[in-house]
Amino acid sequence: MGLRDMMAKRKEYSSIKVNMVLNAVKGLISVVFPLISFPYVFRILGVDNIGKYNFSNSVISYFILLASLGIHTYAVREGARIRGDSIRLKHFADEMFTINVASTAASYCLLGVLVLMVGKFQEYKWLLFILSFQIAFKTIGIEWIYSIYEDYLYITIRSIIFQLLSLILLLTLVKTETDINAYAAITVISGAGANILNYIHAKKYCKVKLAKPVEWKKHIKPIFIFFGMTVAVTLYVNSDITILGFLCGDRVVGIYSVSTKIYTIVKTVLSSVIVVSIPRLSALYGEGRPNDFILVAEDIYKLLLSIAIPSIVGVILLRKEIVNIVSGKEYISSESSLFVLSIALFFCLASWFWGQCILVIFQMEQDVFKATCVSALVNIGLNFIFIPWGKENAAAFTTLLAELLSYIWCKHKSSKIIKIKGIGQTICKIMWGCIGIVTVKNVIFRLIKEPMTEFLLTITMSVIIYFLIEVVIKNEEILNIAREIKGKISLFKKR
Repeated sequence: MGLRDMMAKRKEYSSIKVNMVLNAVKGLISVVFPLISFPYVFRILGVDNIGKYNFSNSVISYFILLASLGIHTYAVREGARIRGDSIRLKHFADEMFTINVASTAASYCLLGVLVLMVGKFQEYKWLLFILSFQIAFKTIGIEWIYSIYEDYLYITIRSIIFQLLSLILLLTLVKTETDINAYAAITVISGAGANILNYIHAKKYCKVKLAKPVEWKKHIKPIFIFFGMTVAVTLYVNSDITILGFLCGDRVVGIYSVSTKIYTIVKTVLSSVIVVSIPRLSALYGEGRPNDFILVAEDIYKLLLSIAIPSIVGVILLRKEIVNIVSGKEYISSESSLFVLSIALFFCLASWFWGQCILVIFQMEQDVFKATCVSALVNIGLNFIFIPWGKENAAAFTTLLAELLSYIWCKHKSSKIIKIKGIGQTICKIMWGCIGIVTVKNVIFRLIKEPMTEFLLTITMSVIIYFLIEVVIKNEEILNIAREIKGKISLFKKR
């Protein structure tokens, strides 16, 4: 690698790291608050009510999906390429918002028809009504504007404020099992406030409003392709909960909901590495800088592996303790499905990288669409076969198979257009660090018997030991982090 390449790599990677930190903080906030709220909610509402809430929320999630279409991904990819031209971006943003409003109206119409026609939904009609307000407020949120401009500072601050508000309302208003509707309303209100603030604050970049006319032919095909991809990915987990609700009842849904909540939380934090890189990679591709694109993509993937693999190992090792802390001993049987979902998490994140950061940016979204459709169909088909037999564990296993299939497909297609070197060497170094994590866990659990102490000490010491091992064996991505920390400390001392 020449000096010019090294400088380009460091420049691009440095600014992305700032966004990664901000997005990781946002992700961590989404972990800290649920760790406080989930145990409270699970204990107050009980298994059956948690099952009812999660079933209703899974139903509404489909209509949020329908209203959103594939607008977010498409808007970020295309908007990042023209963000230097304020006039073009303003018109483009207006078109995206107009299409989103139209799809939101269609989503509400379909929801109303189904609630009236499907007998199962009558039992949950009030929960469905309350949670349905999420659909409209999601549209108003226009969060894709902030991704286009990589404004992760605002998103992080906003998340902290509204997570705190949600927690205060939860502890104040949810007191008994009968407060399930109040809990649903709180989840809607906190999101509504955040999305309204989003719309107001977006004027910093452009004042979004309804557009006339809209170039429907230009936008609708790629939007629907992205929509199809999003539908298929969502089905991996949500179809599990929906099918469990129909075939096994609320209690099984409540048990499985614990493992899926933990799975989603960990995925949210780890995926911050990928999410923040998409606008930058799209801009590099649009600017015709293939060498810089490859250098940044290589660093992103290696960093993803260096963080994701030890995190997954940690979740597997501490799955019983995590379930107990998050939801209590009543839900301890969910640790087996969490084990399977933790393995699925690796393939989910790797597939997401190859699909969203490579294929989509190279305008090969049709290949990702095919992969996700096939994977989703396999997942749904196997759910109907195995769930009556294996219940929540079968649901987790079918998700694992779907994620594995998607990963193989996207990796194969991506390897034809981009070569990322040194992955095998990086994984070998990561494995040495993971051996350190396993050793730490076994030693601490032999020496300490107080549950919370052994849990917290295991996490703390595992992070330290993993970091030290990776530095010693020269994992370049961890070394970069170490250099950043050292640089910040030196700068602080000089001040």
